[in-house]
Amino acid sequence: MYRLFCNNKMLVCRNFFEQFLDNDIDNSKLSSQLFENTLNKIKNWLENSEENIYIDDIDNDILAAVFKEIFHFAPAAGGLVIMNNSIVAIERNGKVDLPKGHIEKNEQDDIAAMREVEEETAISNLSIIKRLPASYHCYLLNNQWTLKKTSWFLMKSDDEFKPKPQEEEGISKVFLLNKDNVNYFLENTYPSIRLALEEDILEVVRS
Repeated sequence: MYRLFCNNKMLVCRNFFEQFLDNDIDNSKLSSQLFENTLNKIKNWLENSEENIYIDDIDNDILAAVFKEIFHFAPAAGGLVIMNNSIVAIERNGKVDLPKGHIEKNEQDDIAAMREVEEETAISNLSIIKRLPASYHCYLLNNQWTLKKTSWFLMKSDDEFKPKPQEEEGISKVFLLNKDNVNYFLENTYPSIRLALEEDILEVVRS
């Protein structure tokens, strides 16, 4: 299942497999009526609708071609960092979030995740425990729709919690998530993060 958020609305493709985005586009698909209809449907959802939509009956090659036509892809990576049975969270531009950022050219996603966590929070001595589900959201930037897949990793750090927010990235606060504030975080963070990581977050803070 592929679930893409745009603000608070969601596009759900229950039969789409992300690996089709890595395939070369079959140009014959681009001239089909199904391609045009699907392209227009998703563009209309992006620009005019506030409702969720579900696409279950479209060929994977067609959907991949439509996504490539509409979106610029901007892969990112981030961390669910465990410290003292709590999770490291941030406040960025007034929104509670988890540390994450863009993957640089030729950079592996796990390396990018640890780099971004350290840059945004000043927490080091990080080690990865396991890969977590990715999250997907899109936004309009300079008249170009951008699709961001964020690869998430469960991490731990034995550092003392003495964070320093990366203010030039709009981060005003680094704090710990625990049983007392986890519900507030989940209610006010991005829907894509809540969908992908809620179970993992609750497992850590309630253990």
